[in-house]
Amino acid sequence: MKPGRTLGLSLAILGAVMLFSVLPLLQVAMILLLRYRLQNASLPLEGDTTPSTPFAVGGAFVGVDDGTMLLQAGLGIGFLIIAFFAWRGRPGWIRFVMIGAVALLTLISIGVSVAPLISAPDLNAGIDSGEAIRNVLLSGRMIVSVLLALYVAWYMNRGPARAFYRGYYRHEADGTAVNSS
Repeated sequence: MKPGRTLGLSLAILGAVMLFSVLPLLQVAMILLLRYRLQNASLPLEGDTTPSTPFAVGGAFVGVDDGTMLLQAGLGIGFLIIAFFAWRGRPGWIRFVMIGAVALLTLISIGVSVAPLISAPDLNAGIDSGEAIRNVLLSGRMIVSVLLALYVAWYMNRGPARAFYRGYYRHEADGTAVNSS
């Protein structure tokens, strides 16, 4: 009998997809939507019925360059592909790829989160009242990333997950029976 995917394995894969694919892709989509809206917005002049040119043309409107967004979208889509094969359970070595990808993306997430936390605020840019919220959110993202990585590594190395990726239970290969008591 082929072992099925356990609930814990499903939770590990879905949690990793949410954190490393869905959220980054949603961030990219929101930034692109904001950029599109700002470029197409226009301010009508007083007494004029024809719309003027857009008021936000050129430059980076939200402080994120295109290369960073492209990298974030590429990592999100790449992890989604890995998670698809991990969900299917084939090939068997995808378990190791999934654990490695989660570990790598966790390290990247920690690096991206720690850099703004330890840097001194730029007084030339002004004082931002949202900086405290940003620091709390970055700290929370680091904690969730580490906890999820630990859960994925722990659960994917448990017996039921190994049997799922192997395609058979170990006792079936030995020819030994399992006691039901």
